[in-house]
Amino acid sequence: MLFALDIGNTNIVAALFDKNEISVQWRIATDIRRTGDEYASIILTLARDVGVNLQTVKKAIISSVVPPLIGPFVTVVQHVCHIQPYVISSSLAQSGILPVRLPNNSTHELGTDLLCNSVAAHNLFKGKASIVVDFGTALTLTVTDSKGIIQGIDIAPGLQTAISSLASNTAQLPIVPLEAPPSVLGGTTKEAIQAGIVLGYKGLVEYLVSQVKIDLENKTGDKASDIHVVATGGLNSVLKPLTDCFTCVDKELTLKGLKLISDIVQGEL
Repeated sequence: MLFALDIGNTNIVAALFDKNEISVQWRIATDIRRTGDEYASIILTLARDVGVNLQTVKKAIISSVVPPLIGPFVTVVQHVCHIQPYVISSSLAQSGILPVRLPNNSTHELGTDLLCNSVAAHNLFKGKASIVVDFGTALTLTVTDSKGIIQGIDIAPGLQTAISSLASNTAQLPIVPLEAPPSVLGGTTKEAIQAGIVLGYKGLVEYLVSQVKIDLENKTGDKASDIHVVATGGLNSVLKPLTDCFTCVDKELTLKGLKLISDIVQGEL
């Protein structure tokens, strides 16, 4: 059994893999003020509630984009599973160990969540070129060619981040639900914000996907029509009904990437 931890800026996703299937997963709010002992207590309680004995876990892997939480979660795994976890670092993208990698001589440091996304998409689409659109705290596009070379990244504020920033930096604009308004002609303040953010992000994503396909074909020769697009992240459901630019949606893509990386670097147990 594998214990996989995806530590993001807003949420921490903890999952248990039984062979290749996710048997259980939990989502915990990210809080850098919590200690490893506090997180361990939370996870032990969640596991107990579903009758899971974490001491049966044979290996563990951590991806974190929140550096202050790496140490505490190493402690969590040591405490609840009695094993040492493997912690993914950005240097793994240049090691040549994985089926995907950054270009030679690249000085870019790739977020470990994006590395997991790239590995999972490359496996999902059988080595075809791919674009992963991840709807998280940040909206990211990770572009990998058919040879497994990560050709580029796009980053924008996430949908919820944009809504929250708008409300916190203005005197009269409220936080509104992330749902599409009936028209781009916002008739109320709520609809105006939804038109600007939700429908605006639809245009943003569609443009970036379209342009990435053109640029990737020009750079690598991968045909634009053969480039697959997968959406993931907690907020992908906001745009999924509004666009047909995604080949598929996989909410568990990052976790699947963690599992694949674990199989490569830790071996099968």
